[in-house]
Amino acid sequence: RDPRPIVDAKDRIIAVMAGQPSDPTYGPSCMEAFDEIMLEGEAAKFRKSSTHHRGRFPAVNVGISYGKGQRVPSRLQNGVLAAIVNCLVGSKAVIRMATYASASYNLWAPRLHHHYEEHLRALYAELPHLQSNFPRSVFPCAAFNFGGSVWTFKHRDILNCPYGWCAITALGRFDHRRGGHIILWELKLFIQFPHAATIFIPSATITHSNIPPAEGDSRISFTQFFAGGILRWVGNGFRTEKE
Repeated sequence: RDPRPIVDAKDRIIAVMAGQPSDPTYGPSCMEAFDEIMLEGEAAKFRKSSTHHRGRFPAVNVGISYGKGQRVPSRLQNGVLAAIVNCLVGSKAVIRMATYASASYNLWAPRLHHHYEEHLRALYAELPHLQSNFPRSVFPCAAFNFGGSVWTFKHRDILNCPYGWCAITALGRFDHRRGGHIILWELKLFIQFPHAATIFIPSATITHSNIPPAEGDSRISFTQFFAGGILRWVGNGFRTEKE
């Protein structure tokens, strides 16, 4: 639960176990977020066979994306799930969790945080109709991972900013000593990952996965990230690579 950086041979911070605030109300607040996400997930009536490259669980992204032939960044359209996603994005408990992750990012990687902030400011000035998920978060996109037994396959998130970090927060009623650990494969690290804890990793470059929660336990996760394509589009003077 206490913050701890992961450093390389040159003492450069490459990932951070950011833990959680010392405020005793934070853990219960994250449990409220867990209950809300579980409730909305049940209302969504996801298919049982929701399998993708990250794992066997329903996942919904919300926020600003860029890629797959887009000429400009745009806000994801969540269709029939829009009401559910909007409810979660407006949740006080979820907002608090997202805000902590961004503030912690600024503490551990201030130059990266500033880099994100600068590009977002330019993006919103160029495309003022775009809206952030959370007013005090530097991450333009987030993912709600539903289902109650969330654990990921071995993977990398190759569309995320390759040198930046994504924020992953574990949520649920589970024994973190018996399951839900995160594995950072290239670093050969196997890390306990308790409820309400946040970890920052360069998810596009470090292969990562989880082990399943113990039988009978409930675990989900919430992530925030920055698509590398947005940074490139802004850096190109609001143009595609081809342009």
